[in-house]
Amino acid sequence: MRVPHTLLRGTMSHHIPSVSWQQARQILHEQGLEIAHHVKTESLPLLATIDHYLADDVYSMMPVPHYSSSAMDGYAVAGAPPWRLVTPAYPEDSRANIHRLTVPIAPGEATPILTGGLLPEGAEAIVREEHSRLYEGAEASSRPGVAAHLETQSSIHYLDMAEGFEPPAPGADIRHAGVELERGELLARHGDRISARMAAFLGMNGFDELPVYAPIPVRCAFTGNEVITFGVPAPGQVRDAFGGFMEHAIISAGCEARPSIRLADVESEFRTFLSTSTARVLVFTGGSSTSGVDLVRKVLNDMGATYLFESVDVRPGHPALAARLPVPETGPNSGRERFVLGLPGNPLAAYTALYSYLPPLLAGMRDMPLPELDSAVLGEPVDTLRKPAGVRLLPVSVRDGVAYPLPKSASHMLSSLAAATHCAVLDDSSVRGSAHEVGARVPIIPVL
Repeated sequence: MRVPHTLLRGTMSHHIPSVSWQQARQILHEQGLEIAHHVKTESLPLLATIDHYLADDVYSMMPVPHYSSSAMDGYAVAGAPPWRLVTPAYPEDSRANIHRLTVPIAPGEATPILTGGLLPEGAEAIVREEHSRLYEGAEASSRPGVAAHLETQSSIHYLDMAEGFEPPAPGADIRHAGVELERGELLARHGDRISARMAAFLGMNGFDELPVYAPIPVRCAFTGNEVITFGVPAPGQVRDAFGGFMEHAIISAGCEARPSIRLADVESEFRTFLSTSTARVLVFTGGSSTSGVDLVRKVLNDMGATYLFESVDVRPGHPALAARLPVPETGPNSGRERFVLGLPGNPLAAYTALYSYLPPLLAGMRDMPLPELDSAVLGEPVDTLRKPAGVRLLPVSVRDGVAYPLPKSASHMLSSLAAATHCAVLDDSSVRGSAHEVGARVPIIPVL
């Protein structure tokens, strides 16, 4: 790991060498791991866990399915046709669960069954309703548990295969217990994000509560005196691209988005934001470059913050920084470890920086491995830059494993990001020639 260095005091125009994009992610992940023991966990009702991250592995409490059942509406049968039809005594209450009602059957017998109905003792296969025919016979029955109306000769029914259909093979249309999962199998891993689909799956396995990480609190500050929040901007103004939007990305990463704030380009406001905000992660946009115009570094310096990195060899998003604030002994943040992520002011650069650096930090704080990158193949060639960068992040639309580059992807533009599903991670130094070729496999990161 690159050893963090204390912020230099004095001039605001110093230039520290950039770290690579991969190093920046690794540094933040390792820093997160250092404070993982401080991150709270809790047990929540199943529905409340959606979009949370599991704090432990989850294992099946029972086989799945947990009982053998029918896959179709029809009849459970034993032996060869024709089958004498027997039925359980059905309750008069139409709300009763008749899926559990069965009667044992012997060879030459059949009993009605619904999809998901408990397989009766002795059943060998299921005859589908549409493959069968019923007819009356003249044989009495006095079997216990069989409906009384079957004990008269005139009401005895038999089941046979409908014309054109063969008897079912043994085991046909039977869902056997445990064919999907055995008891004790791993269902979900520590650190997995619980989607609605995952919650439904775990609910079917009998879970009412799950251990999850409490959402990590994050607070955003948006800077820039030139930014307006409504209406059409005049020359010299820009419309806000962050407030209310970046928070949704943060929530989708399993965080609690604390109320954001808009700051004037005034040192005192930024200082107050850093000193009074109790969120674990503080994110700000703008003011992250090393130019003498920006005041962010002076405030961080005065507060005794420790840089994790000051710039990253990536396009867009070179002027991104990360720092760790000192732990105060008193006040609202007494004993609390906090991180600062400084994002560029240009919209595309800011969002790609957020997607790059927040997930590794959060993974570390949740005691999870550094997220592995997915990959896709390029659907179109991508020209290399005339001035190479360590890594280039290009908005793409990924469909069926193919990444299609999106146009208009300069750092100040959002056209491409609005249509993107991922960003491709391109390393121009690995390319022979002037372009990344169609079919080249490249890493991708999801947009939040």
